[in-house]
Order: sequence, then C-alpha cells, then structure tokens
Amino acid sequence: MKKKIANLLKELESTRKTYFNISPETGKFLNLLIKERKYKTILEIGASNGYSGIWIAEALSHAEGHLHTIESNEKKRYPLAKENFELSSLSKYITLILGHAPEDLPEAPKTLDMAFFDATKHEHLSYFKIIGPRIKKGGMIITDNMISHKKELKTYRDHIEKDHNWDSELIHVGTGLLISIKK
Repeated sequence: MKKKIANLLKELESTRKTYFNISPETGKFLNLLIKERKYKTILEIGASNGYSGIWIAEALSHAEGHLHTIESNEKKRYPLAKENFELSSLSKYITLILGHAPEDLPEAPKTLDMAFFDATKHEHLSYFKIIGPRIKKGGMIITDNMISHKKELKTYRDHIEKDHNWDSELIHVGTGLLISIKK
C-alpha cells in the first residue's frame, strides 16, 4: 500500500466513532480478501466519510477494478467521502453515488463480484433482495456489524442463512462480519 494511502487511513481512524467507520482490522481483512479473490466489481452501501471505500478501492486498484459506493447524507458524509477519495488518489477506481439504498442503487454494473453492507441496519434485507441476484456465482456479500447490531440484523441474518443459494459464516473481525458466498 502506498504511504500516502496508509497515512490517510491512519488519519481517518480518529473519525471512527463520529462516522461509524469500520475498524482498521476490518479494513485490512476486506483489502486482503479482495486482492486474494481478484475481485473487480464491488458495490458498497454506506460510504460515510470514505474510510472503508479507500480500503476497498486500494485493493481493487491492483486488478484495475471499480467500486460503486452510495451515501445518502448529502450535507456532511458525501462531501467528506468525495474529498477523502480525492486525497487518496484512488478516485479513478471509485464511483460515489449520492442517494439512498435500495432505491438509488446503480443499475450498472449488472453483475457484481462483491457487495459490502454497512448502512441502515433495518434495510439490509431490502438491499439483499435487490443485490443478491446480481452477485456472481462464487461472489459474496459481506455484512458489517453482525455482532454489535445482532438484534437489528436478526431478520436479515435469518433470511440469508435459510437461503439455500448462499453459504454464510459469521466471523469475529471488527464488529462482526457475516460472509455470505453465492453458490
């Protein structure tokens, strides 16, 4: 990882509580997983100030991939994400969308290697119903906060774990990640 990006991520760690960012441990995990699997098309729901998107886009830059990330907070988080993406020099690998999921999700790309859910918890099931069919076989959905927001995400988790088209496993990284791989 380039020093400029690593320094920006380190600086943004101090904003974790304010912007509900993923943990550095989760960022490293996502980054390594994306590189290992050579993913090229990823959708993130919940850009916040861009911290997780920088981790994801840095990994995608190695495969000339692209991140589409959506943020609904127009006044504060969206401009911060845009600024941080520019500061990271990863903007060419990122499309930042101002909007609310699921209604403002981009139609392209039609298929995705991965989706990362880290937004309004009670809406995760609606995200899954729209995005799940777009995930390639062998692709995955990674859902953050599965331990820290267990109660709020119970309906979503129950649904995806009963769906025989997906294999899911909860891992104890950060605030808990549910890794769901499409069969």
